[in-house]
Amino acid sequence: MTIEKLLHADEDSEDKKRLLIAESQLMKTILSDVSKIAKSSASVFISGESGTGKEVIAHAIHAQSHRTLQPFIKVNCAAIPSALLESEFFGHEKGSFTGAINRKLGRFELADKGTLLLDEVSEIPLELQSKLLRAVQEMEFERVGGVRPISVDVRLISTSNRSMKEAVEQKLFREDLYYRLNVVPVHLPPLRERKEDILPLAEFFLGRLCEENQKPLKSLMANARQKLLDYHWPGNIRELANVIERTVVMNASDILEAHQVYIDLSCPIKEAPSTPFPVGASLAEMEKRLILETLSREKNNRTKAAKVLGISVRTLRNKLQSYSLS
Repeated sequence: MTIEKLLHADEDSEDKKRLLIAESQLMKTILSDVSKIAKSSASVFISGESGTGKEVIAHAIHAQSHRTLQPFIKVNCAAIPSALLESEFFGHEKGSFTGAINRKLGRFELADKGTLLLDEVSEIPLELQSKLLRAVQEMEFERVGGVRPISVDVRLISTSNRSMKEAVEQKLFREDLYYRLNVVPVHLPPLRERKEDILPLAEFFLGRLCEENQKPLKSLMANARQKLLDYHWPGNIRELANVIERTVVMNASDILEAHQVYIDLSCPIKEAPSTPFPVGASLAEMEKRLILETLSREKNNRTKAAKVLGISVRTLRNKLQSYSLS
């Protein structure tokens, strides 16, 4: 059962909850922050590379919020043709354009009292962003072809795998809309920066996929586990799930060696891009994330992390205490 299938499971399903696997300190901190964020009604902007689990975190925020019994509605802004996106957002009246044979409710209306996920929000055409800004600001809009304002109560969560700072600078995304959507930023690190989570995630997918394919539970030998740890995972968690699925399907043996783990090594290893800090992040937020990411890369070795950061171990300890992580 891959990520996409799990996302369509019930909100309370154990499978979906276990996708929030966090052995790394970095992810533990993010999930702690998510629990706090969920209790508010603030708009959330989740950034990160493709496959890092942005939609999983969006579901987690909704599931832990007071809106959990209300609808969770998703719009994939990259998958819908530009000409149809306004109707998808706001709906349309019968006869408002050729082919509009019935009234249609838009995603904002369907998500009333619940959560609306704007997936890959950077793909929204510039000409539609002004209408979206009004809807976000006032929680009010008109259907295409309509004249009556419709008011809703929607919690907005947006995601993007591209640099929104660059999109704003290149005039591809309205700065005022971005700030409205980016009230609370959450950045998900790539899997290569949270290596402590690779094996727990692999074991989780291994168990679920063996069950789904009606095979006895398989186990990973030490060399197979090391192969997973050594790989750079450009496709992140989604790629890991796919690798485990291929491995389960293609092997009859219950004990898996390194050569039986099917990783596509034809793609060259790219140098990991530097993690962008969200526009509007405070100095304290940037410092906290830098410290936690460095600590995670150094496998929670405080002496090494302090050396990389150029601070004393005592200063590092004090910083962690201020984050309630000592």
